[in-house]
Amino acid sequence: MKLDSQPILGIVASVLVVSASLWISVSLSPETMLTWISLILVAMVPMQMVIGLAWGGQHPATIAAMPTLMRGVAFSVLMATVGAVVAYVAHATVGGGISPPTPFVNMFLILAVPMTLMSIILFQRWPFTMLLGDRPVAIGFALLITAYGLAWVVYQLLFDFSFLQQAPFYQAALDPHGKLTAWLPLTACLGGVVAILCLVLLDFWPLSLLAQAFPACRRQPVFGIVASVLVALVVATLWYVFIVHQGMDVVAFMVQVCVSMIFGIFIILVMFEGAPFVRLPQPWRGLVLISTAAFLAVALHALYRAVAVSRFGLPAGAPGYALELWLATSLLAITFPLMVAFASFFDFWPLRKPT
Repeated sequence: MKLDSQPILGIVASVLVVSASLWISVSLSPETMLTWISLILVAMVPMQMVIGLAWGGQHPATIAAMPTLMRGVAFSVLMATVGAVVAYVAHATVGGGISPPTPFVNMFLILAVPMTLMSIILFQRWPFTMLLGDRPVAIGFALLITAYGLAWVVYQLLFDFSFLQQAPFYQAALDPHGKLTAWLPLTACLGGVVAILCLVLLDFWPLSLLAQAFPACRRQPVFGIVASVLVALVVATLWYVFIVHQGMDVVAFMVQVCVSMIFGIFIILVMFEGAPFVRLPQPWRGLVLISTAAFLAVALHALYRAVAVSRFGLPAGAPGYALELWLATSLLAITFPLMVAFASFFDFWPLRKPT
């Protein structure tokens, strides 16, 4: 089997990206990782999703038409530029300009990720496709701005940081004093990402069956609303099983289950390009891929955890959750952008020959 064909390509690429991610993670101090690195890299993720998912790597057309290496560099520069602007504005406003950045701004930026994913995958860029027509670049930026707007509304309504009142950086004026302790809505939103990505692996089964029986469900925004209800039910089920029934700590659940599972699914979708070599009818194909992603989630969480403990001796659990936050940052803020840039922007160069 050729190196530039799946699944060999995905295996080799995953090993390279994970190795690079771990090298970067251990080269930085935990304090830098959890503040500035988290701020800057997470601010890039929604734009990365717009380029890879909303635009499919085909827009702007001038960049998409470039040779592979130039195309990868140009998309990376675009992502970094937009991310830098977002990071600066968020740090100056939501973060109050405090240095190093605080959980206020970092949680807000993380929240924008599921909002972007929901707009692209569940609502399929509606209503922007209706309002802006055949203008994909404008649609992408309108979607991006809206995702941050939705994140700000949810942040103001639900996030409360009173549990950080004894921290030296805490400022009551920056605390939105929402309805719930901040960990709860953040964890629920990341659980929603797990559910959305599982639907992708299932090719939206069983929603596809529902759409066959009720054609109105095929159209937006009905499809997005029904899909959102299904996602909420999945999150509620996960919450009950792990937190209510098993008594798992919320932050531990967020990292060990949600973040790790997101990471495992991203490997299937990005590094293995959706695993086209798994030829089974749905839902069996999706269930096999979800099970594989769960295996990868457990294995890679264990690997990253072992590296963090041996390198830094980070403690787990409340009140600081140092180990959990390091794992979340390394798995998603560092490894995920590397995966997308390598696989999508650079089309696996140099493992795959440029086209």
